[in-house]
Amino acid sequence: MSDLFETPPVRIGVALVVLCVLIAAGFYLVSIFRDYAAEDQDDSSDVLSKLEEMHRKGDISDQEFRTIKARTHRPPAGTHSIDDSTSSDGSSPNPET
Repeated sequence: MSDLFETPPVRIGVALVVLCVLIAAGFYLVSIFRDYAAEDQDDSSDVLSKLEEMHRKGDISDQEFRTIKARTHRPPAGTHSIDDSTSSDGSSPNPET
């Protein structure tokens, strides 16, 4: 019986089975971690209400409030939430105007 495990094909087969079990265990652990991390994320309405509360208390400035709100609440693709008539330095994007 011990001669059976000494042959190369059987050793390769056992190694492949062990490798498959380790890979399956890895996928299982990653899925558990991802589910745990997903549960920790706040709902977007909760985040917005906390942000508004911080703004009311004066913990963040008006500019910080607008910046965070713009970054966390992206509009659907194809729509613009920021006025495109001026660039970040206040100048007009079209040199003709």
